[in-house]
Amino acid sequence: MRRLTLCSTVALVALLGAVAFAQAPAKIATAADFAAVMKSNAGANGALNKSLGSGAFADARTAAGTLRTNLTTLRTFLTEKKAADGLKTVNDGLGRLDGLDKILAAAAPDQMAAQAAAKEFGGNTCGACHKMMRDGDAQTGFRFREGMNPF
Repeated sequence: MRRLTLCSTVALVALLGAVAFAQAPAKIATAADFAAVMKSNAGANGALNKSLGSGAFADARTAAGTLRTNLTTLRTFLTEKKAADGLKTVNDGLGRLDGLDKILAAAAPDQMAAQAAAKEFGGNTCGACHKMMRDGDAQTGFRFREGMNPF
């Protein structure tokens, strides 16, 4: 029994540490902070799609909440940098998350509608911003397009 308690405690501490490490910063002050928000978005978007695919709507709402928090942080950053195009994309994404939240808040959420809303969010928010602001690929690495670097 003691061994089980010890192992469970160690596992819980490791899990909480991983969750805390994966969270994005509350304010973007450096390029590293920006990268942390983008990585958090990628993880949350993946978790959102996986949750919706398995019908785990509570988990999907948690992932959508992480995306909302990150987009709100990005909105503040882009407002400070006067990056109108990026700001428009982020605000559009927040509106799309509102629609997804309404679907997920239903007593019996429509899985197909939620998956469609999540796909629309990813393509028209994340995908649109990536096409607008960066060049490169996974092999050569990504970089901001000329004139798009907010730092």
